[in-house]
Amino acid sequence: MAEFLVVFLVTLLVVAGVALAMVFGKAPVYRPTQESVQTLLTQLLEGEANEQEWQFFLDMPIRHDPDLEQLRQECIEMYEQFGLRPRHDKARLNEAGQIRLRHKISKLEQSGSRTF
Repeated sequence: MAEFLVVFLVTLLVVAGVALAMVFGKAPVYRPTQESVQTLLTQLLEGEANEQEWQFFLDMPIRHDPDLEQLRQECIEMYEQFGLRPRHDKARLNEAGQIRLRHKISKLEQSGSRTF
C-alpha cells in the first residue's frame, strides 16, 4: 500500500507540474529585429547563410512588424524564383536573385527607417 501511495504522489506531482507549466508558460515568439534580418540577408548574399536559419525566416510570420513581414514575403517570392539547391547546408541564390537581394539590402541600409 505504501508503494502505491508513493507512485500516486509522484505521478500527481508530475501531472500538476506539467499543468502549471502549460497554464503559466508562454509560447515562443519570433521577433527578429531589422538588424538581424539585414545580417541574414547579407549572409545569404555572401553565401554564408545557414539553410535552416533561412528557411525559418521564410516560414515564420513576423507579426510584430508589418514592414519586416512585407520584406519576408518578398524574400519568399525571390527565393522561389531564384533559389538554388543548398550546398554544404548553405542557402544560395542564382545571379539574378543576388542582384535583387543586393537591391533589397541597399534599400534597407539607406532607409534605416523600416521602409523597404
